[in-house]
Amino acid sequence: MAVRDVISLNRMITGFIRSGFGDRALAVYRWMVGSGVRETPHTFSAILSACNSCEGLQLHGRVLALGLCSNPFIGSALVNLYMRVEMPCAALLLCNEMTLRSTVMSNVVLGGLCNLKLTEDLLCSLLDMRRHGLELNGLSYCYAMRGCYQDEEWLEQGRQLHGVVLKAGWVPSNIFLSNLLVDLYSATGDLVDAKNSLDDIPSEDVISWNSIVSVYASRGCKKEATDYLRQMVWHGKLPSVRSFVRLFALSGQTGDLQFGVQMHGVALKLGFSWSSAHVQTSLIDMYGKCCSFDSSLAIFNEIPSLALECCNSTITSSIRCKVFDSALEVLYCMIVEGVVPDNVTLSATIKATSLSASSSLISCEMLHSWVFKLGFETDMAVCSSLISTYARAGQMNSSHLIFESLQDPSVICFTSVISACARYGDGAQGVELLNKMVSRGLKPDDVTFLCAIAGCDQARLFEEGRLVIELMRASRELDPDERHFACMVNLLSRDGFVEEAMKMMEHSPLRHYTKAWSSLLQSCMAHGENVMGKRAANMLIDVGQKDPATNLQVSKYFHEIGDTENASRVKAMASGKEVKESGHSLVEISNGI
Repeated sequence: MAVRDVISLNRMITGFIRSGFGDRALAVYRWMVGSGVRETPHTFSAILSACNSCEGLQLHGRVLALGLCSNPFIGSALVNLYMRVEMPCAALLLCNEMTLRSTVMSNVVLGGLCNLKLTEDLLCSLLDMRRHGLELNGLSYCYAMRGCYQDEEWLEQGRQLHGVVLKAGWVPSNIFLSNLLVDLYSATGDLVDAKNSLDDIPSEDVISWNSIVSVYASRGCKKEATDYLRQMVWHGKLPSVRSFVRLFALSGQTGDLQFGVQMHGVALKLGFSWSSAHVQTSLIDMYGKCCSFDSSLAIFNEIPSLALECCNSTITSSIRCKVFDSALEVLYCMIVEGVVPDNVTLSATIKATSLSASSSLISCEMLHSWVFKLGFETDMAVCSSLISTYARAGQMNSSHLIFESLQDPSVICFTSVISACARYGDGAQGVELLNKMVSRGLKPDDVTFLCAIAGCDQARLFEEGRLVIELMRASRELDPDERHFACMVNLLSRDGFVEEAMKMMEHSPLRHYTKAWSSLLQSCMAHGENVMGKRAANMLIDVGQKDPATNLQVSKYFHEIGDTENASRVKAMASGKEVKESGHSLVEISNGI
């Protein structure tokens, strides 16, 4: 081209941006400025959409230098830029300073606040538009409605907006608003109003059908979701990926394998099985949650091009189905196919390695080297898995080194190292770490407290265990459940405080907890507390009468204290019932199992 004028350069910039080549558009703009070609408002309104925060600030300065700040098109582009780089205050300030405000610019503000989930500012801006006499269109109400159902605190305001748009005549004529109303009432759990909103939408609209199927599936209403799916297909409408993802998730949550297989058949018939990584991932996850790992693995093996999400879902399914060795095989397939693992991959694989019967320290160290190679040595989830895995492998020093290398460990990491201390009977250090965690302003969860109490149980630190229970109660956010009380009962009864343990059993959620009564009965036998022991034995028979192992334990107790009549009676209760086989352990010696 002999002469490159501003019009041709503007078209080049616009073409690159529409094709997704923002870097090339910026390069053309730099050449344009370097060649002395004066920008037009169209230039800035186009190039600002390709900028990041630093480049955007420079271009804003250029706009001010050229005196184009009052142009409404450039103003809208600048507002959109600041919203995109998450600087809403700058965007609102710029919008308020514009002498000529339009509905288009105000909608840009509303859209940005909606994407940033700033619902309060969003509704205030909507009211400000009405005060300034700006015309609100369907897009304005769409942003406001979407902002309301994204935040549970503003669902009631969403209902009020329904009245406003109904009065203004935007529904049911505006199909987008009508679909948002379906999503709004679904978020509130009001499926009746969601259905009424759907009935106002023409049957030709496929978005509304997918919305209602997804809504009923996410609420666990299997019958209603499948009924709407059937009607949708009968009307000749193709379900979306979102609908199938929700239906597969429903099958996994309920453990209904038959329903999941039926939905899988529908997806195959409609051609969705291999067209979307989301569908493949959901299928693998669904079969994993239904404890059908062979089906998960079959889907994984048939995927023509591996995606990271599918690999991660297969690894987590192998953990859920206790097929731990498959996790390393999936990781090997990822490496061969050139799929780079992320923090989820490494964290799950490390966990699977620690739980595997054939795990070894070498496997853990190999995965640890991958963590450093990929730069995840400060990732909390990965470090938490490493701490637990090294502890299971007997390398407590390595666990402590990883924990101490973290500048700001999270609750998960503290819980992992406290659990590791409990595993090795170092309850005092576990309590010390719990106190350190609280002093840093972190809030321990129920698992953290459980690990600390278990450590006290292993180390027979009953005073420290009491303090942990009291600390948990003092938090006023967590109440000890049967697991915490069971550890405390075991701790008290082993140290001879059988009467106190009995009182805790009778005034806690443990009255129907078989393991706690079993532990108390063993302690009564060890300390010769026959009166307490008979009470514990009778309670154990009541709560665990269907368990043959429990009956045999009680029978043995009565036999040892000389009560042969009750021993024979209880033993007869266990006859004919299956008794669980004894377990076994594997030990690593000289790199062999």
